[in-house]
Amino acid sequence: MNYNQGSYKAQFQLDIPPSPSGLAKEHCRANREQIEKIQRHRDEQVRIEFPTANGTTSAIYTVTTFHNDDTDLVFLGGKIQNQLRNCCQLSNIDTCEGEVKAQVTIEGLDDDKEAEKRGEFIEHSSHDDQNHSLVVIAPHGGEIEPWTDKQAEYVRNHFSSECVSLWLCKGFSSKDDDDAFERWHITSTELSEKSFPKLNTIFGRKFEYSIAFHGWTQDSICVGGSRESADNGLIGEIKDAIKNALIAEGSNIDVKDSDCPEGFNGDNRNNIVNRLGIKGIQIEQCWKARDDFHDVIAQAVLNAIDSRINV
Repeated sequence: MNYNQGSYKAQFQLDIPPSPSGLAKEHCRANREQIEKIQRHRDEQVRIEFPTANGTTSAIYTVTTFHNDDTDLVFLGGKIQNQLRNCCQLSNIDTCEGEVKAQVTIEGLDDDKEAEKRGEFIEHSSHDDQNHSLVVIAPHGGEIEPWTDKQAEYVRNHFSSECVSLWLCKGFSSKDDDDAFERWHITSTELSEKSFPKLNTIFGRKFEYSIAFHGWTQDSICVGGSRESADNGLIGEIKDAIKNALIAEGSNIDVKDSDCPEGFNGDNRNNIVNRLGIKGIQIEQCWKARDDFHDVIAQAVLNAIDSRINV
């Protein structure tokens, strides 16, 4: 499959609540014909770019609806509304000229340090065709949800490549703005393998286990996952392993595996962790847990899953 399907010039316009048609912040509405010309479809991601006073701003959006208006008009949800409004002020019009691209990453950019320097988005994977046991992922690494990519890499590096695969993305902030989350975050239930070429290389294998590291704004840790993981006892085992490891470090961070807020409990079948693995685990972590104990938590997860993997 060719992931560099092309691009087209566009006029971007904000369309956010309380507008009757207001889009969710990570969603966009475009002309169907134009989107399909670049071989993208509904519920897939695209990259949008437009000029700002400091250069060019880029972000990833999910195409969720279509319109029959001007072919170059694209309505954007409000996750980067400040940057877009600044762009419109430069041109003194309600829309901002830019470009829609099928490829969400920059072709040829595969170095983390260079991506960080440029405030960019990068995708990585590591996979052995013999592996059907475990895949570890961090869709929101880099500065989107800091330390989650390091945790995924930690677990991956402690197993043979024949037993564990890895997929992660890293997104970095602009030079003068802490905007990695706003620009690069895509909700896990909406991530399309068709928009991420390295994800697509492992998609459809249906690993026995899949583990996703995430960050959230609450002050606790929540271990969730698929019904198969709950019935199998894996969610409880990982929760207990993390809790005991943190207690040993003198931390009182709350670790739970029930009563997680809807949307964060990892049980949605559309969640990428459950689309990759039969027994999916999603670990949501507060900032303190990730900043102070990312390696402790990763080791606890490693200890809990180790006996289930054929090493």
